[in-house]
Amino acid sequence: MSFLHSNIFGESCGYCQRIDLLNMINDPFILIDFENGKILFMNRKALDMYQYSEEECLTKFVKDISHNSARLIQENLDLAKKQKDGYVFTANHIKKDGSIFKVEISSRYMSLHGKFVFAAVVRNLTSNGKMREEIQLAGKVQRRLLPRDTDNHLFRTFSIYQPANYISGDLYDYVFQEESQKLYGIVIDVMGHGLAAAFQTNLLKYLFLRVVDKKKSVKDKLAWMNKEVMPFFTGGEFAGVFLFEFDFTCNTLTYSAGGINYFISIKNQKAQITKAPGIFLGIKEGETFDQDTYSFQPGEGFLFLTDGLFERFKQPLEQELNFESLLEMCEKIVTSGECRDDATGLGIMLH
Repeated sequence: MSFLHSNIFGESCGYCQRIDLLNMINDPFILIDFENGKILFMNRKALDMYQYSEEECLTKFVKDISHNSARLIQENLDLAKKQKDGYVFTANHIKKDGSIFKVEISSRYMSLHGKFVFAAVVRNLTSNGKMREEIQLAGKVQRRLLPRDTDNHLFRTFSIYQPANYISGDLYDYVFQEESQKLYGIVIDVMGHGLAAAFQTNLLKYLFLRVVDKKKSVKDKLAWMNKEVMPFFTGGEFAGVFLFEFDFTCNTLTYSAGGINYFISIKNQKAQITKAPGIFLGIKEGETFDQDTYSFQPGEGFLFLTDGLFERFKQPLEQELNFESLLEMCEKIVTSGECRDDATGLGIMLH
C-alpha cells in the first residue's frame, strides 16, 4: 500500500492519483516527511533498488536507508529547504540486505496537502562507477591494440592518438610486408565517440587486416571493406576511411579515400595538402571508389589525419614547414585541452 491509499493525507484526490505516474519514470523516486523523516512513498524503481515492498517502505525512516550520520542527514534536509531551485548532493545509502552504495540525490523541499515533504530522485552511482571502469578498461585495451611506432631501413612511423573520452571512434593501423616491400596503412574516423563507435572502428580495423593480403587494387579493397561493414551501420552511422599503400620497389604511394579526403605531404621543407574524392563508408553497399598514385622520394614525409586534427590546422598551411614541425603542431593540438573530438594521425617519414 502506498501513501496514496493510506490515511496520511486523508482521502485520495485527483492530484494524489497523478503521483502514481511516478512509477513510470526510470529513476528511483522517494517522498519523505520533512518533519520526522518518515518515508511516505517509494516508486517501483526505488522499491527495487532498496529491496523493500510497498508495505515495508512505509514503516521506514530516512535514517533506515541512509548510511550517513543523523547530523549529516539533517544538514542535507535543511539545505534542501533553503534552495528554492533544488539541492543536489551525494550520500551513502543502504539496502535491505545491508549492502552500502553511493548515490546522487536531486532533492526539493515542497508542500503537499499542507504537509512539508522532501522529494528526492536517487541515482545509484555505484553502477555508474562500474560502467565507467569498464569503459576505461575498454579504452586501455583499444590503445594497446594499436601498432607501436616503427623505425626500419625504409621508413619511420609516428602516431598521434587522443580520444575525446575514454574510448575512441578513431583508429589507425599499418602492416609492413618485408617480402613485397609494401607498407599498407589505414586511418579510420567513425561518427560518434561511444561504445558503438568503438565497436565499428575495431570492426574496420579487423577488415583492414583481412583485406591486406587480398589481390585487389586499393580502391577495390576499400569497396570490399564498405560492403562487409554495411550490416553494422544500420542506424544512419557512417565512417571516414583513408586507405593507402606504399610500394618501395617503385617508390609509389597509392591511395583511396572514403570520407577522409586529404593527406599532407612534406617535401624539401614544404607542406602540401593533397585532396581525394570519395564518400563515407556505411552509406551505400555497392559504392565504388577512386584511387590515385603519388611518386615519392626518400626524405619525404606524410601525415594521414582524422578531422579532429586536420580541421584544427590553420589553412592554407605555411609553406616553410618540415615534418617535425607538423608533428609538434599535432601534439600541441591534442594536449591543449581545446580539442573536443577524437584526434588521430599517422606520420610516415621515408629514409
